[in-house]
Amino acid sequence: MKKLILILILFFQLFSVFSQEKEEISILKNTKNWKKEIIKFPIEWVPDLKYTGFEELRFSPNWSDPKDEQFWSLVIGWMLETKSILTLKELKYNFKSYFDGLMKPNHWSTNFPNPEVHFTKKPTKNSHDSFIGEMKFFDGLHSGKLVDVNIQLKQIFCKKKQKTLIIFRLSPKKFHHRVWGKLNEIKLNEEFCN
Repeated sequence: MKKLILILILFFQLFSVFSQEKEEISILKNTKNWKKEIIKFPIEWVPDLKYTGFEELRFSPNWSDPKDEQFWSLVIGWMLETKSILTLKELKYNFKSYFDGLMKPNHWSTNFPNPEVHFTKKPTKNSHDSFIGEMKFFDGLHSGKLVDVNIQLKQIFCKKKQKTLIIFRLSPKKFHHRVWGKLNEIKLNEEFCN
């Protein structure tokens, strides 16, 4: 009986520590209770993305439904170990590589075009860290068709941690559509740099 109690105590302590670690890895506030997924870098299916860190995905409730206005509307956060922010060329290359790896292989087709990504600086005071863009990619997950998405991108460098946080907000809807209001409600966890 004592052994069983000791095992149960150890189990609950380990579970508590594991739960705390899982909470600490969050870079986005889940105010909307959107589905969350964490993937550690490097990622096997994206061999060209050569960073250490992790990504946090927040999916709008109907992001996988091609008939819904929230289709392909999600927020992606990357926390990367870096010595500085990424250049525009690096951002484009890594994001394109990520989607290329994500959609291959797929069950819709064996031959389809690689993603096309374009970013431009957003006119702000700190334009080196904010961009808008668009991407055309083959949706190998839901529709089996080419999809055009608009992108808002922001990156922040944490000097004392030597990490760069990159937030991508995606939706096929134009920036003035109400879906963007919901995407922008997913806020940054302000303690990510501490």
